[in-house]
Amino acid sequence: MLDTVHNHLDKVLGLYTQGDFFNDLKEAKEKYFSLTGKLDEDKDEFESRMNSFNDWYIFQYRQKDGSKVIEDYIRNNQLEEDLSQALLNVNHSLFEFTKTSFRKQIVLKDILHDEKITLVKNHPTISLIEGDVFTGRVIKYKGEHYLLRGVCMLPQGVKSILKKQSKKVRKQNSFEDELNYLLQLEQLKTKAMHYSHIDPTKIFIFN
Repeated sequence: MLDTVHNHLDKVLGLYTQGDFFNDLKEAKEKYFSLTGKLDEDKDEFESRMNSFNDWYIFQYRQKDGSKVIEDYIRNNQLEEDLSQALLNVNHSLFEFTKTSFRKQIVLKDILHDEKITLVKNHPTISLIEGDVFTGRVIKYKGEHYLLRGVCMLPQGVKSILKKQSKKVRKQNSFEDELNYLLQLEQLKTKAMHYSHIDPTKIFIFN
């Protein structure tokens, strides 16, 4: 099932990154990296950051007509209803990898929405260890949960700070506030990488 999702996302990127959409892509990149901070291409995390950009571009960036790329793709392609709804309702959040269950399934804690999520059995291996916190996107398709490619790892030392701030953001009950918060976490991660000599708790500060 994850292959089906990834095949469609790859098709979206193929269609919406060239021709008439190239300028949109360029503007989207400039906006994303102005929000999350620039990262040199030789950095170890550059590939994962580009995966995060791709997910943001597909699911959250609004084109000039106000629509999202994924909405445009669904409108112009005949997708089954289950898949369309899954793609329109991707859960972008702050997660913690809590454990691998006795059934060998990866269990995540959705910190921002205060929920537990169990990924599908035989989910592809993810480069995380128990206790890791990260921003990312989970899609629910045909009753099963899958983690998408764009993952931004955050310092474990700021976990308690993030849990406290997430609770405040959750109380606002605002999708826009949630998105701004999650992009801010990416920006603070970039800052922490640039100032690696500084304790991350001095960087992950919220008003």
